[in-house]
Amino acid sequence: MRQKVLELTIALFIVVIGVVLTSIGTGTGIGVQEAVSVYSFHESQHDVMDDDSAVIGERAESEGLAVEESKYVIYINWDGFAYDFYEWANSPGGPGTPVLNYLASRGALYTNAHTGLPGTTVPMQTSIVTGAWPAVHGNTRLYYDSCLNIVRQMDRENSSETIAEVVAESGLSSASVQQFTLYRRGTWPDDPSHLYVQPSGSWHNRVAEAIKILKQEAVTLGDGRLVVVPEIPQFLAIYADDLDTIGHNQGISYGFSLAFDHEAWRDRLIRKLAYMDSDLGLLVAALSDLGIMERTAIILTSDHGMSHFEGETSLPDVLDTLGALGYTPEILSAGDKASPHTDIVLVGGDLSLQFYFRRNITLPEYNEIIDTLKEKPYFGGYLSFHELAKHGAHPDLGSLLIWAKPPHHFEPGNLLLRVGGHHNSGDESSRRVFMLLSGAGIKPGIVVDRPASIIDVAPTMSHLLGVREPADSMGRVLEEAITGN
Repeated sequence: MRQKVLELTIALFIVVIGVVLTSIGTGTGIGVQEAVSVYSFHESQHDVMDDDSAVIGERAESEGLAVEESKYVIYINWDGFAYDFYEWANSPGGPGTPVLNYLASRGALYTNAHTGLPGTTVPMQTSIVTGAWPAVHGNTRLYYDSCLNIVRQMDRENSSETIAEVVAESGLSSASVQQFTLYRRGTWPDDPSHLYVQPSGSWHNRVAEAIKILKQEAVTLGDGRLVVVPEIPQFLAIYADDLDTIGHNQGISYGFSLAFDHEAWRDRLIRKLAYMDSDLGLLVAALSDLGIMERTAIILTSDHGMSHFEGETSLPDVLDTLGALGYTPEILSAGDKASPHTDIVLVGGDLSLQFYFRRNITLPEYNEIIDTLKEKPYFGGYLSFHELAKHGAHPDLGSLLIWAKPPHHFEPGNLLLRVGGHHNSGDESSRRVFMLLSGAGIKPGIVVDRPASIIDVAPTMSHLLGVREPADSMGRVLEEAITGN
């Protein structure tokens, strides 16, 4: 009976959120007339808001949306959550994201947040929890080792301190639900005060596990043991890869079949986002049930976006073009070695190519390669070695990075029967990510157009928790979103 009452309460809470969202919009206090939805509000105000969105924040605070200082911080990462997905879901005819929009009404929605390079999961997840780019924390996933003539693929290497390690050192409690970059890096399976659990499955499963932890109910470790945290964790991290998996579109996953065209691919991502939004409501309801919602800051972001691709591969033309310029190029995968006569090693594929020159070339030769490729219809953009360094890329990423213009690609074969998705690209669809700060310590109801990056998350969480930043942090505290600034 008690379980049924709880389920009814949760369902009622989610309905109430939906009702509230029809009467309030971002930056508008409860009870204000002529309010609009978060999405349409952003669209109508986007061109007139200043960088810090200060006017809207002041307006929201003056209309009674009081914000307490944060005691708890929840960091949620939805792998592959491009900002585009949020816009698609909230466009006319879309299902909407009422829970995300509710959280946005209590916080700061970032429209110009970006990931780094390479835009792949492990390096960028590592950048988020350390506040540092790959040049500092050392993980760049795939690279060519010229000394040993072999392409190497990194696992979870990280030479920098994580936010969870700072939290543990500071004496605060924490837990991680499958945020793998914190595994034995501030959270451990055998430490209930700094617990790591890995329930696998969808976002729904991981939310259920997080709620158990918050309610101090027993959770199951990988070896079957049950553990109960001694208190509500002051820092909780939750990771889910639903959007990323469906975006790659490589098979049946999380209840979704293959998409055979771009429209179906987009539709699946929108529907999955709507399902995840609904399950996010369960977490919000649990925080309310525990009486800690007003003391909790929620940071929800992603490691990268997602670009779609289809049709014939452009890789053969890249190889032919380099050959016509007098080079012997070779595309290599992890574990491969270059042939003796190869003078340009290409690593990557999918949407981007990393260039490694095995002989010295002059600056005019270097520029000739770029200028020739620029003329190709598939050419999306490039970063030189010096530009990569400015972006914080690891020096082993290569001497030149080029990427394809969607829907072109550099896959080894053609993609004619389905569409694909990937994010190792410099294209805006891959680099622009969703970022939302909400709740305690955050200015309510602001939309921030000022540029932000994923390395700003760790120092901002440190500020909210009242602890020092990770030792190698390069990001900034997102002060424009913090109350009192």
